[in-house]
Amino acid sequence: MAEDNADRPDTPADESPEVMSGNFRIALEILINRHSMEKGSDTPDFILAAYLMGCIKIFDSTVARRENWYGREVGKWAESHSESATEGKDNG
Repeated sequence: MAEDNADRPDTPADESPEVMSGNFRIALEILINRHSMEKGSDTPDFILAAYLMGCIKIFDSTVARRENWYGREVGKWAESHSESATEGKDNG
């Protein structure tokens, strides 16, 4: 019998950035597990996936700040994921 995922918070029906990143995180956990990438550090899949998601979020924020600094338009997806995208230019 197929599992009904309607009540699972990990599988919402919409495609908001939060949902998309949640689905990606789950897929990343599965991929890490499938390829046994956790063996080198003996770190659980979900911890590695959370770490990598954090790396992506920081990178997105960095790119948004760079684009803001140069006065270029920041992509809508990056804006929705970056608090720094709406900050003023800084020198550091």
